[in-house]
Amino acid sequence: MSKIINLIRRFDTVRSFQIFQVLRFLTILITGILLAKSKMNIRDIGSYESLIFFSGAVSFFWVSGILNGLLSSYNKSIETGNNSILFNTACSLYLLNSLLLLVLLVFHQTAQQLLPAEAVDYYPLMLLYIFLNNPTFLIEHLLLLTNRTYGLLKYGMINLIAYISAVAVPVYLGYGLEYSFYFLILLAAIKNIILHRLLSEHSQLQFNFKLILNQVLFSLPLIFSLLISGSAEYVDGLLVSTHFGSDAFAIFRYGAKELPLAVLLSGAISNALVPKLAASRFDKSGLQLLKKESGRLMHLLYPVTIVLLLTSNYFYPLVFREEFSSSAVIFNTYLLLLISRVVFPQTLVIAAGKNNIIFKIALVEITVNVLVSYFLMLKLGIIGIAIGTLAAFIVEKCCLALYVHIKMKVPISEYLQWKTWLVYSFLLLAVFFLHYFSTHH
Repeated sequence: MSKIINLIRRFDTVRSFQIFQVLRFLTILITGILLAKSKMNIRDIGSYESLIFFSGAVSFFWVSGILNGLLSSYNKSIETGNNSILFNTACSLYLLNSLLLLVLLVFHQTAQQLLPAEAVDYYPLMLLYIFLNNPTFLIEHLLLLTNRTYGLLKYGMINLIAYISAVAVPVYLGYGLEYSFYFLILLAAIKNIILHRLLSEHSQLQFNFKLILNQVLFSLPLIFSLLISGSAEYVDGLLVSTHFGSDAFAIFRYGAKELPLAVLLSGAISNALVPKLAASRFDKSGLQLLKKESGRLMHLLYPVTIVLLLTSNYFYPLVFREEFSSSAVIFNTYLLLLISRVVFPQTLVIAAGKNNIIFKIALVEITVNVLVSYFLMLKLGIIGIAIGTLAAFIVEKCCLALYVHIKMKVPISEYLQWKTWLVYSFLLLAVFFLHYFSTHH
């Protein structure tokens, strides 16, 4: 056991953060499988998914924006003697979270209209969960920035076991969905205690309103860009729930999962390398590291994606239920997002502090997503929504890569093994179309 712990302690921050994100994904995946295999009916599963989906929809953009801003500014703040940045980031999260709760309470009737009718009764519990859970996303970023690799992995494993138990145990014991939320709220409260303890160890507990204001203003373009570009998932969900109903929403959500690992591993690489690139000011070693990590990701994820694409029609009914068989074609379409996930121009742009560019390109992305998804939904049904999302993601990465090449003078060959990427992407597309036409004709 001690040998395993010593090996884990030698992991670098990139690898540790990747493993942490894998553990987070497994938390969501295993919870979904356990609910699907339980005696809970599909309508209640849809209610749970809708509530968790809503809590993410109103939170993901500003929480991630503040934390991404922290990643790019942390080293500079420490170098200038500002050792309270972690504490004041936590204060930013708590203040914005309180504002969010106030809005959701004042406009509760409007907000509840975005939920299926059967999920409205759980609205108060969801609000308490949002209030306690959102600030705790700082924990993993704090552990990343302070190089607590073993602590990061230990926290990820404990969180996995605790979350799955909180949701699934009450369901399997025959209690209602509200008991799952009671335990999720308790878990979030415990995570707040952990956060406060970590802050007392790694940050000066000195409130600085000017610093908080500067942080929020610096992160504002990132917040708006994430609201716009990251909302692609939520635009898809709202289109499905408003045009096809709760049953279709559950089917869509179980299919709209991309490659199980792609978002998490690529996001982990980007987040872990932003502070490194910002500190190195884009020297050759930093770009080579990004290129190397991107190549590793391609060699891992493209073969796995192709295997999943070819077998999804068989494993979806087995892993979930027969009712979820139609989720497989949605899943296969979302697998193609890997083509854009393994390209990292946004990492360079964020590390350079060019947050306004991220925001402007996000406007282009969401416009493409809404227009193409809605048009193809009318023509092709739910599958059209997934194709619209794919188009939007590709447009976004093309715009970012052009900006990095033209304005930052960094060609794509400096940070991407582009020949490998082209070969893998062509092969993935070929397999997708062959599989699609062979199973639908």
